[in-house]
Amino acid sequence: MWRVATAVLSLAVTGLAIVALSSPAGAAEPMARATLLDANGVEIGKVMFKGTGKYAERIRVELVAPNAPNLGAFHALHVHTTGVCDPAPSGTTLVPFGSAGGHWNPTGAAHGNHVGDLPSVLLTPNGEVYAEFETARVDVAAMLAGDGSAVVLHAGPDNFANVPSRYIGAPADPLATGVPGPDAATLATGDAGGRYACGVLEPIR
Repeated sequence: MWRVATAVLSLAVTGLAIVALSSPAGAAEPMARATLLDANGVEIGKVMFKGTGKYAERIRVELVAPNAPNLGAFHALHVHTTGVCDPAPSGTTLVPFGSAGGHWNPTGAAHGNHVGDLPSVLLTPNGEVYAEFETARVDVAAMLAGDGSAVVLHAGPDNFANVPSRYIGAPADPLATGVPGPDAATLATGDAGGRYACGVLEPIR
């Protein structure tokens, strides 16, 4: 469970249940940082992972993205599996920042419980974000190992695969079958939309 300390945003789930909690600053020190750039290479801000041991204890988000889509709305924020942020990688599908791979999910959990699933952030009408999340599940050394990881800001909100139980068991592709229910993208990514910005996670200490 996430604990959110913020002045302008908080944890969002389907139904837009919002929690805003005050939290005193701890002794956590910077461990790793991602500087997010949009597809045009413009820096929009940073995501900082702070802690005192193996795990990050606090994650701080500071962004200024006046050109982002859907200003004044929630945007999904995830850690992705590969520390590469090519704006438009070559291949059969040109997905902005597709080089970052999918959500970081070392335990093989369902979406909403991926280790890389962070709380969605609310961009103000001016495109600004400031938030701090408390956590105990993000192993920073594991994120930095191998080919690293990246933090991705999406164009839309994340529903955290919070799908009503009446849909469970419906066909996997409702667009193809005409039957209501979650499709594979909903279950895997929470319908967060395109990738607006990306930053490679880099160690600080």
